[in-house]
Amino acid sequence: MQTLSEAQVVSLIEARQPVHARLRNAGLTIRIDEYVPLVCTVLHAGTSLRPEISSRLAISEEQRQRFETTGTEQLAALLPITLIVEESRLGCDLNFPLSQCLRRRIDGRSLWQRPPTKQMQQRAHRQHQRFYHLLDALLDALEEDHGHCLLIDLHSHPREPGTESGIFHVIASQVRLPEGETVVNGLLKQLDQISLPNQSVSVSTGEPIHQGEYLGAHVNTRHEQTLTIPLQIDPVFRDSSGALYPLVVDALCTGLHHSLYEAAAILARQRSGQRIRGHDLMPSELPGEVLRVDRALKKLAKGLETLLYINPINIAREERLFMRNRGRYQPQFRYRQLRIDPYVHREKLYRLPVDRIRDPALRQLYREVIDALAERIDLLVSIGSDRFLYNSLRYYGEPTSEDLANARFLLHAAERPEEHNGVRYSAEEMIPFFEQKAQQWGLECKVELSDRLLAQAMVNNGRKALLVKRSARASEAELHALAHHELGVHMSTSLNAAAQPLKVFTLGLPGNTHAQEGLAILSEYLCGHLTLKRLKTLALRVIAVDQMIRYNDFCRTWRTLVEDHACPEEEAFKITARVHRGGGFTKDHLYLSGFSQALKLWREGDIKGLYIGKTGFSYLPLINELLARGLVEPPTYLPDSLVNPQNCSPEITYLVNCIR
Repeated sequence: MQTLSEAQVVSLIEARQPVHARLRNAGLTIRIDEYVPLVCTVLHAGTSLRPEISSRLAISEEQRQRFETTGTEQLAALLPITLIVEESRLGCDLNFPLSQCLRRRIDGRSLWQRPPTKQMQQRAHRQHQRFYHLLDALLDALEEDHGHCLLIDLHSHPREPGTESGIFHVIASQVRLPEGETVVNGLLKQLDQISLPNQSVSVSTGEPIHQGEYLGAHVNTRHEQTLTIPLQIDPVFRDSSGALYPLVVDALCTGLHHSLYEAAAILARQRSGQRIRGHDLMPSELPGEVLRVDRALKKLAKGLETLLYINPINIAREERLFMRNRGRYQPQFRYRQLRIDPYVHREKLYRLPVDRIRDPALRQLYREVIDALAERIDLLVSIGSDRFLYNSLRYYGEPTSEDLANARFLLHAAERPEEHNGVRYSAEEMIPFFEQKAQQWGLECKVELSDRLLAQAMVNNGRKALLVKRSARASEAELHALAHHELGVHMSTSLNAAAQPLKVFTLGLPGNTHAQEGLAILSEYLCGHLTLKRLKTLALRVIAVDQMIRYNDFCRTWRTLVEDHACPEEEAFKITARVHRGGGFTKDHLYLSGFSQALKLWREGDIKGLYIGKTGFSYLPLINELLARGLVEPPTYLPDSLVNPQNCSPEITYLVNCIR
């Protein structure tokens, strides 16, 4: 961190340049990431004290800790503009007038065993003047740019016994009325929604404790367009010795970031009359620390393609042996060797400087992606071992009772003979059809035959190619559904992800398998070509995953599909191989539940944000926020079925509407 003079900092402010510096001879750090109308001051968290002052004090270390609210500055770590006093308030209390800033008494207690010297008083006065001169310059700039500003004066002090003070306590008596009333009420509502680990949250308004009120008085007098709100937080984020609870601090940082931006947006709406939300005030460019983590993560994720390693390399031979023995042979699948050192890879993942990301939503996103990639490494390392099923359950989960009920319901549906009539197309005949669809939808990709697929077709993201299984055959309806599934969703989201400034959308967010397959089945439904056969196949996958988890017996799973559900033997082998590969692959239960979730979201509102890349359902609100802020690109390619939905047959529509 730089150490700058007052004049240098003021010059940077006047030029609207970012600032991250310590003010020379002032015991103050100032950080300005972007000139947004939201400022936070932390005046009483400093602990630094010159020896000539501490030697004259009449209070104990325990009493001193009560007045110096250690750790409060950490709660402001993610806010865009902060002024944090590093020196103890015992040497200069900036929340008192200049003449009283070197306090004589606090809480009715005399501070000094020997009176402070004239030199100490003069130094305190200079600190006081530097701080307010700097604050005035900053608020003048923000008022000039925006016409308004919200200043949060952040403090921390234990709640007094017998009072009804909340964890978040707004000093309403120091807020300028009537304009501040709406902002305070909105802020309290936001603060009350913050979730803290193992701690209930409450809010209140009232009088201050031990903190003074000069900052608010100064701003109210000098800056009519700035609203000051003193906010006091109960120190539930630290223990009695001052040591911090990291999870509580993290939750408070994230909660305050959201709450204070929303409060600033309320003030902005009051002043401008425009519809402004909190994210409209947030930075509109991706910070460098995000891009650096994103680039490093992309490099580390190379070589972690799950399907490359989990698809057996001897599938054709084992299928022949199995069918020759009529289901009495346990296939012995073999797999590719892993090309990465998993332990080194995992270490590198957790060394990425994610904590330097100061946007809380993006920071949490990358934390979750890294955790998911670490779990994927565990999955890959355990392929072919007894541990694989456990890791698969961690990564993909297992069917719920509702999933199983949906599957059994679909399997009881009466057959539709019309689906079994008509021409069936070979893989060679599919190629020109898929190429024509790709051209029609503007998708620049290749279409190729492959001998190494379990599925009929699969998109290779890295090569931007649709791979079609050489032995695949499909009816006309299945052909259209396959195009909308693979090209309309998987290829479209791959191409959209490649255009994003953040490559995390190429790697895939946690839950992307659930979302991708759910959206792909939704595309089959909306294009009007979803068949009962397809729905029953999804249902059989759920049943197969459940059987595999229960008994871990390939032959038993196969017999269940063939004997209990009249599944053709070859189709039963494909489904069984999909769920038993690796040692127990539970992914396939996600298709049906993903479809149900995608359908629900589509009916409720706009889901276009899910197509910007390999996203997850739970990230839709964050994606919409990032789109609104201009931090990610809107999807260039959308499924034709989403833009021009068609109706399925009444029977299929009825069955789909019955899925819970």
